[in-house]
Amino acid sequence: MRNLFAFRAAIAAICITAALPQAATAKDWIEKVQIAKDGIDIVPIEVSANAAGYTAVKTGSHKFGLRLYARATNGERIVAMKAGSYKDVLYFEYATQWNEGFSNRDVGAGSKRTVDLHIDRVIPLKKLTWQGSDPRARCALNLESLIAKGMSKTAALAKIHTVKAYAYFELDAVAARKNKAENGKWSLKNTTSQRDAATYEVLVKCLPGIKRKGS
Repeated sequence: MRNLFAFRAAIAAICITAALPQAATAKDWIEKVQIAKDGIDIVPIEVSANAAGYTAVKTGSHKFGLRLYARATNGERIVAMKAGSYKDVLYFEYATQWNEGFSNRDVGAGSKRTVDLHIDRVIPLKKLTWQGSDPRARCALNLESLIAKGMSKTAALAKIHTVKAYAYFELDAVAARKNKAENGKWSLKNTTSQRDAATYEVLVKCLPGIKRKGS
């Protein structure tokens, strides 16, 4: 009889637990996060060369236009965001690659459920992470392809070639409960975050490494 009562009590406890609302997870506090290229970018990054091949990225920095978007669920607010050019961007963590944080007035001081920012930033290329190959490597791969198709190395390096490279960006959005957000009493302990990633296509101009006769 005692075993029967114990069994019924266990079943009742399971039913009660199942009926209770479950705690929110990190994803539940944020509906959407998105980082994307914003605008038209037609300024090429230049790569220098010599008779042996492509030597270095000549361009020191490049202007990037980015859209940063985040929307919290009902009852929560976006309190901070961080954009960066590396894997696993987190608002509360330090990184050496390019990154920029947005909080307080930048995102509405904890009053906004949706934050939509459009930024233009001039970023040193040495601070970027590239998806696949960097600009110099893209030129080198193009050179290999031209040679494989029958063009001589000398002829290829005497011309300007245009290829594409892809800078890598991530956005980390941070959300807090409405009362914590509006009072500015949010921190790592009482917030959740969610990330999005994007590649940013740029034009790359592979400069000649050999002077043409008569030029």
